[in-house]
Amino acid sequence: MKKKNKLFANRSPKRSLKEVLHLFSWQSIKKSFQTKNFKQGTYRGGLTVLVIVLVMLVNLIANQLPASVQTIDLSEEQIMEVSTTSENFLENLSDEIDFVVLANQSETDTTISTFIEKYAGLTKNISVEWIDPTLHPSALTEYSADEDTLVIIDQTTGESMTVSFSEILYSGYDSSYNTVTTFDGDGAITSALNALTSNEAQVIYTTEGHGETDLPTSITDAFSKNNYATETVNTLMTDELPTDADLLLIYGPTTDFTADEITQLEDYIAAGGKVMVVLSADDPDLPNLSSFMAAYGLAETAGYVADTERSYQGQPYYLFPNLTLSGTYAEGIENEMVLILNTKGFTEVDPTIENVTVTSLMETSSGGYDVTEDDQVQGTYLLGAVATQTVTAEEESTTDSTSEATTESTTESTTESSTESTESSDADEDAETEAVSDGMLTVVSSTNMMDDSILASVSTIENSTLFMNMVTANFADVSNISIEAKTLSSNTNTVTNPGSYSLFMILIIPLIILIVGFVIWLRRRKA
Repeated sequence: MKKKNKLFANRSPKRSLKEVLHLFSWQSIKKSFQTKNFKQGTYRGGLTVLVIVLVMLVNLIANQLPASVQTIDLSEEQIMEVSTTSENFLENLSDEIDFVVLANQSETDTTISTFIEKYAGLTKNISVEWIDPTLHPSALTEYSADEDTLVIIDQTTGESMTVSFSEILYSGYDSSYNTVTTFDGDGAITSALNALTSNEAQVIYTTEGHGETDLPTSITDAFSKNNYATETVNTLMTDELPTDADLLLIYGPTTDFTADEITQLEDYIAAGGKVMVVLSADDPDLPNLSSFMAAYGLAETAGYVADTERSYQGQPYYLFPNLTLSGTYAEGIENEMVLILNTKGFTEVDPTIENVTVTSLMETSSGGYDVTEDDQVQGTYLLGAVATQTVTAEEESTTDSTSEATTESTTESTTESSTESTESSDADEDAETEAVSDGMLTVVSSTNMMDDSILASVSTIENSTLFMNMVTANFADVSNISIEAKTLSSNTNTVTNPGSYSLFMILIIPLIILIVGFVIWLRRRKA
């Protein structure tokens, strides 16, 4: 008997035409819709379609949200995040602003394009328009700007400013000659907006003629961002300080002031002037300037100041002062870490000038020491302070009575002359009120506070913010909007003077590992 071919062993017999037609009959199709498999397939298919529709809807809604909501910055330096300083500035922005970006948006670095959109999304007063100069070359002529430039237009005043992409994102070298890419969108844009919308710029005069230290880049950049204008004055060559000076800055003098100059400074402060002294890190002998500060209650220490409790990695001359800040001085200060190297200090003494109050801004811990070749005196030493000179009620009443006498004497004239005299008297009273406003002397112990190399070495310190707060506190109704640039490189913990740490890491730890490994090997060998 022949065996069946295995290939056709399980093959179904041919169906008749009637059976085939029955498979495609309406009743058969209707019955198939009622099977369990069809119901499960319908449920799964419908669920899949629903999920796809929901995803599409979420994407459509998300695309309509502002960039500030769409973007989440997970970078170490929070590159895309707008600072609190900028947020506060934008809250008070009342002018209508247009951002015209002369660049191809799809080809622009995403860091720049995303930040511009996110920044503008924080206020309804800013609109953004991207114009591709390749497609619209006339735009470069219309806005008098180059390609890859942000044009900021104040529609309220009609004024405009430009910020090039090279000011926002640029590369340079650190102190070790490593390439560092820096992002300054926050600082550059807010600074431009401030300059565009502010009514006037504060004027800072820096003294010359006493071997003063040049202002470091960290200060000049911060002044520029705050829209502070700078001029110079030689106090040896003038008998009157500039009347348009909002602040007189004495930065790192290495030769002393004369007695006449000191008298001039005291008269300037008594008339409501603002003076800021930053002592040279080279510790020159300046007896007249030291006496000047002592007259306002700040006596300079004989030696350098050390701190055994608050220092950088156990190095007592690398100080982290305690900060005692409020108001303008505390704006933007978050981690309260300010580093000052190799500095002298001050002790608070009774001022010889009347009506002076001293307020500490930076001071050592109780473990501070005034160190000289012959002695070490423990105590708490000031590293930054402000002395405020106020006018007494007696002086104010004298001014008021003088004004009243002037007014009474003019009332005997004709009506026209009486009116003119009254207006003149009011102007005189306003001038007297301005003249007797509080004078201020701000003192910082060392130019090392703003040394560029120190600021670059330790990125987490807030030296620049505090220094600019000290400057800004001299101006009425002005906030510090100087925002530091952020690096796109990873921060490293650099030990400036490794000392015993190098010995521990290079010798002791490897030796311990070798000994432990040898002991384990010996035990296994014996086993």
